[in-house]
Parts: sequence; structure tokens; C-alpha cells
Amino acid sequence: MKKLFTVILVLTMFFSSYAQDSLNITALYNWKDTITTVYNEVWGFVQNGREYAVIGSWQGAHFFDVTDPQNVVKVDYVPGTVTACDPVPCIHRDYHDYNGYLYMVTDEDTASTMQIVDLSSLPDSVTLVYESNTLFSKSHNIFIDSSSARLYSCGGDQVNNGLRVFSLADPINPVEIANLTTPGGYVHDVYVRNDTAYLHSGGNGFNVYDYTDLGNPILLGSLPSVGGVDPAYSHAGWLNAEGNTFVLCYETANIDVNIVDVSDLANMLVVDTVNSGGDTNSIPHNVIIRGDYAYVSYYHDGLYIYNISNPSATTLAGFYDTKAQPGPGGGAWGVYPLLPSGIVLISDMTTGFWVLDVTAAIPVNVPLLKAYNGHLQIYPNPFTDEINISLTVETGVAESYVLFDISGREISSGKFNKTFEPTISTEAIEAGSYLLKVNTLEGSTSIIVTKIGR
Repeated sequence: MKKLFTVILVLTMFFSSYAQDSLNITALYNWKDTITTVYNEVWGFVQNGREYAVIGSWQGAHFFDVTDPQNVVKVDYVPGTVTACDPVPCIHRDYHDYNGYLYMVTDEDTASTMQIVDLSSLPDSVTLVYESNTLFSKSHNIFIDSSSARLYSCGGDQVNNGLRVFSLADPINPVEIANLTTPGGYVHDVYVRNDTAYLHSGGNGFNVYDYTDLGNPILLGSLPSVGGVDPAYSHAGWLNAEGNTFVLCYETANIDVNIVDVSDLANMLVVDTVNSGGDTNSIPHNVIIRGDYAYVSYYHDGLYIYNISNPSATTLAGFYDTKAQPGPGGGAWGVYPLLPSGIVLISDMTTGFWVLDVTAAIPVNVPLLKAYNGHLQIYPNPFTDEINISLTVETGVAESYVLFDISGREISSGKFNKTFEPTISTEAIEAGSYLLKVNTLEGSTSIIVTKIGR
């Protein structure tokens, strides 16, 4: 009898663990429209010192103020040029922001357009300032390389099927500067940094190009798609800050996420693989890296966060299942973990928009935040008893700071002894989100920071 009880206890513990829908992650907010039944991409951005999210649906783009994740506010909605595509609804939308504008594309219907939204009027509203199919009608994905003010568009109609490049020198009047030929012709998704483009070409694998000279592209390296005769679909990926690790997602059931050493692009190596450990039909869709962590959105399984600080020995930091019911169908489409506060945005195809708290999965002492000008670093964020600030010579020494709550009320202020590494004591400050303004010899920078309780 004792042996039978032990077996039952072990089995109960196993199935309870298997059925668990979260680890180290909690939900702060969930929104689902009463009309929309399918959602797609999610993106985040900072405007006028506040944090925002945008999520796509069949109908268009929905905008949210997530500065206070406990009290999220829907601030605006921009309908798509086409909202009921023929013969299917507009399932695919994609977003990327640049210089105070949001660029929005759709991969259904030849009557679709690229839309550009001016974000400067937030938190009151957004303004549609461009809506045209002069450059293209359909695009599956876009990526903006801010270092060169270039927008890369891939997938879509026949003239936009590979990779096309547009100058954003005038942000509301994109100008095409290249239409590029790539292996296999089709490019599904792209990540770009400093004119180096990491191309996901479906069954034609993963290819990396130097596009410094658009008239003379240089192939730097390739990885064939896994799966042999029936190759897996190279879908999306992201490069870490150091530029030596790339996380590659295949949009194919039961194919692992690949952790790739890209320090030598001519000899890229898969050093580890990970999966959700859930349904065999599980499919990794999109991924973004922040610090030492890769945030992966899975069909069927929701969000998974992996610690890739040692790329050859990846570990699981946390997960959260956004699906309403177990089994195939639905699940997470997009993920965005790059907001200064550290909250994570998720779009689920059937359950809508989610804001998640991942502070239990990410150590507090991990420096997560860099200021918008790229010269100022705040850590830790979230913080507890103090905020550390690190500046560069270009930024100048720190002179003073002011800390505001989300309503704009001044909470704390002080002067520094003209140093590059000042510290602010925050023991007396309550947990919550704040706007930190740091004044230096070269000007000032405002950043959203979050304090958590012990």
C-alpha cells in the first residue's frame, strides 16, 4: 500500500507540474476586444516619457498606455486600410517605430498600404500621416536600422517578395533605395544592425549579408534549414547586444529554437537548442533578446524566457501560457520585452493583449536599461534601495536628477558631485513606476524606472 501511495504521489506531482501554466511570471493586464477574434503582432515604444504598446487585429492597430501596468489605458485605434481582406481576414500585420513615428504594414489584399502614424500627440491620440500603396501594398515584415535610417521590407506581393530597402531621411516620405536579390528569392523576416542583415528565408535557411553598399551586397555566411528533405521554416530571430549570439526560431512543429554562435559569420555554429517542453505541435514564432535573456513567443505555449548568458548551456528562466484552453490552436504571436520598465508585452492570437511582470524570472541586479540616446545606463531596473547611473564622456558628468511619479508629481530630487557614476538612494520611495530625469553637462535624459518591493 505504501508503495502504491508513493507511485500515486509521484504521478500527481508530475502531472501537476506538467499542467502548470506559469513559472516566475505573473499577468498584470489582459485586453480582448468584443469584436475582434484574431490578433497578431505586438510592439512597444516610448513617447513623451511614457510607455506604449500597439497590437494588431483583423481590423487595425490598437494603442495602449502601459506606463502604469496596473492601470492600462487604451488611448487610440487606427483602422487598417483594408479591414476585411478577401478571401481571408487581415491576419498578418507588423510594426516598427522610428524617430517618433510608427510604421505599419499588412500581408493580405492587394488594396493594402503602408501606414505611418505620428506619435507626438500622445497620450491624447495618434495621427495617421501617410497611407499609400505607391511603394508596395503587401509586406510580411519590416525592420528599421536606426544607424542608417533604413527601413527593410520583406515578404508580400510580387514586387516586394524578397528584400527591399527604403530611406527614412524624411520619416513620413520613405524613398526606395534598393530591391535586393537573395537566396531562394523569398525573405520572410529580417533583423538588421549597422547595415548587417540577418535574413530568414523559410525553407532556404538563414543568410547574413553586409548591405553597407547596397549596390554590392556581400554574403557573410549561411546556415541551411534543418529538417533534411522537408526543411523547417526559418522564420525569425534576434541578435544579442554583444553581437556574438543569435537566437533562431523555426516556424515548424516540434523543431527546437537554435542558439547560434555568430562570432564568425563564415562559420556559424549551433551551440544549443531549446524548446517549450509542451505539446509536440508547439511552434516557436518570434523572439527578442534583452540582456542575457531570450523572450520567445510560442504558438500553443505562450511566452518562454531563456537565460542565454552561457549560450551553450541555455536555461529556462520562466514561462507564461496565455492560451485560454489547452491543446492546438491559438497561442502567442508576438513578444516585446524592450520597454524601459522591464514589463513584457504579448499578443495572443485568441486571448488578445497581455502585460506581464517578469521580475521573478530576471534577477534584479541585471542591468536592463539604456537611455534613448545610447550614452546613459540605469541599473538595476527594476530597483529596490538604489539606482545606479553610468554615463560616458560624450554625455558629460551628471549634475542633478528629478524623480516624478506617473501623474507628473515630483517625488525626489538632488544634486550630484559632477561624477560619471552617481547613485540615488531610493529606500524611502514606494514601489511603482517613475520617470527619472537626469541632467548632465550636455543636456538631460528622461527614463522610466520601476521600484519593486523586497
